[in-house]
Amino acid sequence: DPFLELDKYGADALRWYMLTNAQPWDNLRFDELGVDEVRRKFFGTLYNTYSFFALYANVDRFDPAAARHIPYSERPETDRWIISRLNSLIGEVRAAYEDYDITLAGRLIQDFVCDHVSNWYVRLGRKRFWGGGLSDDKLAAYQTLFEVLRDVALLMAPIAPFYSDQ
Repeated sequence: DPFLELDKYGADALRWYMLTNAQPWDNLRFDELGVDEVRRKFFGTLYNTYSFFALYANVDRFDPAAARHIPYSERPETDRWIISRLNSLIGEVRAAYEDYDITLAGRLIQDFVCDHVSNWYVRLGRKRFWGGGLSDDKLAAYQTLFEVLRDVALLMAPIAPFYSDQ
């Protein structure tokens, strides 16, 4: 019953599973465990990354609109790397959407969030978010992660509009 699945996992997780596991015109053998895996791996990872950012940004009262902008040239190499990967992702996802290839677009976003953002950028740079005071390095980390999360939300909105809006 699709309505039970929607109630259990949510519309966005179910939609993400359906659109990223097979092209819309291909047959898809529905697997409830697959929906749960998408919910845990992708949406869970994205939520944990956002929660990490929100926790420390709120402690330091980081306001992206009011904070002094750290130029990209002055940011550490890891910040420039993830911004570069983000810009590549934006181009690849735009091209996929323009080709009506939603499956590829979703997979690209999912790989970026799970591999590059969570497993590399946040994991390697989490000490930058800790400690007292809002140094330039910490401010650059906040600005970079904010930009990444904002742009990921915009990129995933056609597939998961409720989650990205939240």
